[in-house]
Amino acid sequence: MTRPRGSTLPITLAELLRIEPLASAAVRQLAEPARAVEQVILAETFDRLRRSTPHSLIVLHAEAATGGWSLAAALHLAWERNASAVVVSRSVAGPSSTALAQRLQMSLFVTDADPVDVALRLAGQISAPAAARALRQAVFAERLSEQTSIRNVLGVLNSELDSVPVALVVGDVVVAGRAAAVAEGADQVQVSVDVHGPGERPWGRLVAAVPARMPAAAQQIEALLRLARPTLLAAWAHTRLNSSQRAAHDQAAFGLLRKLATDPAHIDRMEAEVDTPPWTSELGWRLEVFNRAVWLTPVRPSGEPPEQLTHLVGAAWQRSRPTWPFVAERDGWISWHSTSDADDVAALRGALSGFRDTAVAHRLVVGIGRAHPGVPGLMRSLAEARLAAQVAREAGPGAVQWFDQVGAPAALAWLPTTEIAQVADLCLVDLMAAKDRAALVDTVLAVLDCGGSLSQASQRLGVHRNTVLTRLARARQLGLAFDDPAQRLALHVLCYALASLETPATPQSGEPAHSTANRAGSPTAGPPGAPSGVGHSSPMP
Repeated sequence: MTRPRGSTLPITLAELLRIEPLASAAVRQLAEPARAVEQVILAETFDRLRRSTPHSLIVLHAEAATGGWSLAAALHLAWERNASAVVVSRSVAGPSSTALAQRLQMSLFVTDADPVDVALRLAGQISAPAAARALRQAVFAERLSEQTSIRNVLGVLNSELDSVPVALVVGDVVVAGRAAAVAEGADQVQVSVDVHGPGERPWGRLVAAVPARMPAAAQQIEALLRLARPTLLAAWAHTRLNSSQRAAHDQAAFGLLRKLATDPAHIDRMEAEVDTPPWTSELGWRLEVFNRAVWLTPVRPSGEPPEQLTHLVGAAWQRSRPTWPFVAERDGWISWHSTSDADDVAALRGALSGFRDTAVAHRLVVGIGRAHPGVPGLMRSLAEARLAAQVAREAGPGAVQWFDQVGAPAALAWLPTTEIAQVADLCLVDLMAAKDRAALVDTVLAVLDCGGSLSQASQRLGVHRNTVLTRLARARQLGLAFDDPAQRLALHVLCYALASLETPATPQSGEPAHSTANRAGSPTAGPPGAPSGVGHSSPMP
């Protein structure tokens, strides 16, 4: 059987509700948005209602629309005749009619327009679905033309398609829209439209998840997605231009600040004596008060982040705090919060909460320094934030580490753990070849962290004390002589390096095989001051 073309498919209730006259009607009940409408019936009598055919849009008029019991009877008849929806004047539709429509699962719309005029206009749209869809697209294009941001463009798409979620996907990340659009499911079909940037280079995709019960709607939805591409690209270009200009200003200004803070003429002066440059106020910066630095960085940094990632991360970070600086710096990004109250962290916590999904999606961690006054104070807070972020890497993507909670064991976060762990491949060949090496390393590390206490180590690992003894004996046989005073420190650091490489996420390519071992203990589970207790990283609020 030949599949009907999109222009000849029966129009649906959802499509009719996007154009006049139903666009201005009040929806009291919408049971099935994808319900097809094959004809319009202007019902003046109950006899006409009884002769209506299925999939009809019934406009009540005259005797059939006097309200009260007559409207209730009309709704029952429409339900019996399997009508698609009922349209009635607002003056006769009360709360009881809405309640009855909900019980019957019958779509009910109320309008202030003349029923005859409504029926005539609807009849024309249903008889010429291609023209009705073209009108809908024209109205949709007019709404799109008023938008200047990516989020607003996606907002119009999602409001237009209502029950069909739409998202903008760049790479594998949902940049805007509803994440449900990319969720796989047997009850939906994905419609995807490529979005090309300058030079026809692939930039992203508009993805919509069409319910399986609405297969005919896929063609219309694809047309609307294509219609949104020019406005989307214009909004993207506008955003990139503004953000690029601001990023360049912030980058240059921060470079001057750093030069000022490291100027030999200022090094020996007290922080309070270093004047804040007057031009910083033009950027909206308040460096003369307390500044608390934030360092954003990948869990596995690999040099300077690409420009595309910088833009995405910056847009997400500044979404809730648009006036905060954002500067790309080596293997991460810098921002800071300025406040006259050093203990005020409410705004910062709010920014972290809104940034959590982005941090997890891009595999980022966040370090936060303490609040210090002036330009030198900002630089000191920045160094603290960088150290805290290094510690946060132990907890994996989305973790936040405050420097206030970082002690001397944070020095372990700067150990070249990958290089140290590779020593095990040479010095502990038998151990690294063992299938249970992960459990053995975790057990030895727990015992060393607990100062040799087998009871504390067993509690930390969640195993019986005899199990700890058995593992220690096997580790000793495989060369892990942890009780030798001459080797204890080196083996403690080596076990820490092997264990710290393990993260909950999938290991990156090129990592040593031992990094995929399943750790029994957490790097923050040891007592304060122990090598495995590198601080207290926590997920974002």
